[in-house]
Amino acid sequence: MRSVLLILILVVSCGKHTSSHKTVEVRNEPIKPPPTQETTPEPTETPDDVNAADLVKINDLLPTMYYIPQEARTNCKGKYGGTDYNGSERSQILATDGSVIATVCTRFYRVLLMEGSAVLSNHFSGDVAVNVAGTVNGIRRFHILDRCTYGEGVKRDLCLLPYHTLATDNKVHAIGDIIFVPKAVGLLLPDGTKHEGYFIVRDTGGAFEGVGAQRVDMFTGLDPDYSNVFQRAGFHHKAPMNAFKIKGQSAEVIKDKLRARFGELY
Repeated sequence: MRSVLLILILVVSCGKHTSSHKTVEVRNEPIKPPPTQETTPEPTETPDDVNAADLVKINDLLPTMYYIPQEARTNCKGKYGGTDYNGSERSQILATDGSVIATVCTRFYRVLLMEGSAVLSNHFSGDVAVNVAGTVNGIRRFHILDRCTYGEGVKRDLCLLPYHTLATDNKVHAIGDIIFVPKAVGLLLPDGTKHEGYFIVRDTGGAFEGVGAQRVDMFTGLDPDYSNVFQRAGFHHKAPMNAFKIKGQSAEVIKDKLRARFGELY
């Protein structure tokens, strides 16, 4: 009988010890989930023309927008860059040789200096686009555009493509890089087509110095930076956007698509 009682006591005691040990483990040392292996995030909508191996996740983008202003649609009166203009002020747009291309109201001239290119009206037989061509003695010089009707990027005849050009820090994103932005897929563009999410880097600017990979400027053609397709879709420099860089042969496929879309402008 003593042997039976002893066995029963040991069994009960062992059962309590096991249960108590589990309780202490759960309370003081929570079970941690197994480490997860880092993987490349997938885009919201995978492009059909891109090989998965050519799609590389990059830092989320913080977009701003820029455009080519039109003299005919720019008010000569009002505040710009902290200065109030009454509309009577005038400034000269100078060519590379110092000759005068046109005399315009100063507020519009300030907009031209900011954007780098603009469409002039009422100075020639029709509208003419000009683009910054350098600086002489601290004064910007311009040249009249022929093929690149929406402005040029970092070099002559590298045309800006409306709604498909990015200006970036070229130390991070090189000229010619193809970037895919899933949020842009399906946006209805002014010409009635839908965006496929592809952008090409063709421009830069002093504002990108030291900013890094996330800040980009998206070119919106004739649509101002305060009223355009991207702005209405919620693109904003305080709202990070998922983005991918397209490499290899897939990048060449996308460039061919852009070339077919824009023709000589490409």
